[in-house]
Amino acid sequence: MKGRRMWMGLLVFFLVCLLAIPCFAQRGVTKDTIKLGLILVKTGPVAALGLPNGNGMVDYLQYLNDTAGGVAGRKIEVIWEDDSFEAPKSVAALKKLITRDNVLTVITTGGSQQTMANLENINQYKLPNIPNALMKEFYDPFQPYIFAMGATYEAQFECIVDYIFNDLKEKNPRIGVVYEKKEYGIKGMEAVKKRAKAYGVDVISDLALPTGAVDASSQVLALMNDKVDYVVTCLLLPPTITYLKTAEKYNYWPKHVFGFNWATDDMVVKACGEAAKNYIGVNFVGAWWDESPGIKLVRQIAQKYNRTEIGLTSLYINGIGVSMLFGEAFKRAGKDLTPDSLKAALETFKDYNTGGVFPPATYTSKSHAPSEMVKFFKTDVANKRLVALTDWRKPKE
Repeated sequence: MKGRRMWMGLLVFFLVCLLAIPCFAQRGVTKDTIKLGLILVKTGPVAALGLPNGNGMVDYLQYLNDTAGGVAGRKIEVIWEDDSFEAPKSVAALKKLITRDNVLTVITTGGSQQTMANLENINQYKLPNIPNALMKEFYDPFQPYIFAMGATYEAQFECIVDYIFNDLKEKNPRIGVVYEKKEYGIKGMEAVKKRAKAYGVDVISDLALPTGAVDASSQVLALMNDKVDYVVTCLLLPPTITYLKTAEKYNYWPKHVFGFNWATDDMVVKACGEAAKNYIGVNFVGAWWDESPGIKLVRQIAQKYNRTEIGLTSLYINGIGVSMLFGEAFKRAGKDLTPDSLKAALETFKDYNTGGVFPPATYTSKSHAPSEMVKFFKTDVANKRLVALTDWRKPKE
């Protein structure tokens, strides 16, 4: 009798253990649906960043549903959780998506802080993920479920300095940096200094501008005093607009003002007009008015789903690009779609072409590093848009 009770107890124990183990093979996939999670800010002060980005992701997946019946006979469902751009809310949202909604994966967990806070769960639950995070820490050392997309901050600013010396043929430029005291701003400022030093030139000025600044008079006057003729901004879009408008007020026109991806959007021209006439931005997504096949498709999708007020078009393009990568991976995984087969499918990408939305994408089982390629864009003030100045390029060796 005691022996029987012992065996019954062991059986119950093993059943409980089995129920506690995440069922990766069955998660989020049925014979006719694929259920995905998405964590991006939808409300609050930075909703203008999350909304176009998330709408792009959702619209492309809906486009696959409407034009191709989904992927491999399965319609795609997306559950979008709002984290208010706060890491603790992002962590709670991911847990909810996995334990309650039973999604296959969470296609993005947003920015650097949110993704870092979720890293343990991303690995535990096997969640192939493309974050909006441009830090080397997400792929070096290797993270098995993080697939980085987008040139790092360092690579973008290295390309800018290369452009000054190689394309503009400057020998001894007077370079100044205006940056935010944030991860991207500090990394950018340090990258400019290091790259300029490699060309034998010291940066003349490095000036901090607060994220919420409504005036940049002290920074502009300091640059004027230092006779800076190339200004590199390591700023998000709002402080970039503040800087450009303030410089115009003081009639300060350096040869060029440069910015990185988060400030390379048509909005900079729409908001600044003539003040942006010397602005050049770099980005790892194509511009809204490009005539590449991928960007033409982006505009068609926006029209199909009535996105008349997109806001930051570069982020909408980015969102569509992320879903393009996942859509292709779903196709390659085929009927046997699990977290492991999805990861393996992404790792088969070799120079995968999104038609100009992103640069060609390559992942392997040993490296999920992004392409370091960017394009340069100049302002077309008359038409209030950015236009491509170069093709894809990466920092010079």
